[in-house]
Amino acid sequence: MTRGGGVTRDRILVEASRLFAERGYHGTSTRDIADKVGMRQPSIYSHFATKHLILAELLDADLVPARARIRAALDLAGPVAARLHAYLQVDVAAILSLPYDVRGLYNDDVLRAPELAEQAGRRAEIHDLTRELIEAGIHGGELVPFDTGFVQHAITGLLLEVVRERGAAPSGAPAARALDVADFVLRAVLVEAGTLDDVRAKAGALVPDITAMATPRPVA
Repeated sequence: MTRGGGVTRDRILVEASRLFAERGYHGTSTRDIADKVGMRQPSIYSHFATKHLILAELLDADLVPARARIRAALDLAGPVAARLHAYLQVDVAAILSLPYDVRGLYNDDVLRAPELAEQAGRRAEIHDLTRELIEAGIHGGELVPFDTGFVQHAITGLLLEVVRERGAAPSGAPAARALDVADFVLRAVLVEAGTLDDVRAKAGALVPDITAMATPRPVA
């Protein structure tokens, strides 16, 4: 793909994400997207064969690295509480830094569509792995015994609130808000709430590891 083609593809994704946030996926047509980008509707199809492929790529821009981050948190050694805190820091900062407006992407009805089954599966896997990490913390005595599904749903709810709060544009200070969210979650689930400072310090050392493990390596 030429550099110009890549720029056009990115513009399609950005404008489509904004329209999905404003009008919903079903309320947005490829003609609407083409008008926003400033191109003819048929030209869209040289970049994306169908509208659902636009949404799939937008979802994957979030889901694929998010899955890599939670896998990294599970694979790393060290206290579970610190790994959970570090994962949340990296994940929230990444959400806040995405170039796309993600407010209109996570609609359960849309994700039930057969053509988005792969993306729905990735999201379900992220939820399963999050519960696995929480369960490990409970078994290790670091996190309070509680229904892991409830805790995972609560974390997901916070992430969706982060998405709503950030709005259409990337945040100018993602790290600070990410630390706030990670602190908030750990205060709620730590057996010893007074250990949060220690957990935060250990998590800080893990953040670069999770970031590196979740970053795709360039193809040689």
